[in-house]
Amino acid sequence: MAIVEVSVVPLGTAKTSLSDEVASAVAILRASGLPYELTAMGTIIYGDLDKILETVRAMHESCFQRGVQRVLTQIKIDDRRDRVSTPTDKVHSVLEKLKGTSP
Repeated sequence: MAIVEVSVVPLGTAKTSLSDEVASAVAILRASGLPYELTAMGTIIYGDLDKILETVRAMHESCFQRGVQRVLTQIKIDDRRDRVSTPTDKVHSVLEKLKGTSP
């Protein structure tokens, strides 16, 4: 199972806010049925890597469909094949290791 962090950034828009374009991309992700976590700086998606990449491509293209002429999409892939893991599992593992340590 893969965990992917993606950030789709439309460039050269007429306004400084990008939330309309981001919402359009996230709507595509929502329709895909893939589990995801929306964060302030990107989106974490997990599941089958082929389906994720297909969905990320559609998210990227959605900005062009809205009239944007340039899009910067960053993708980080954690593809672990020895066991199933979720973003929550990864965070929990780190927090467990921090128990008993001072900040």
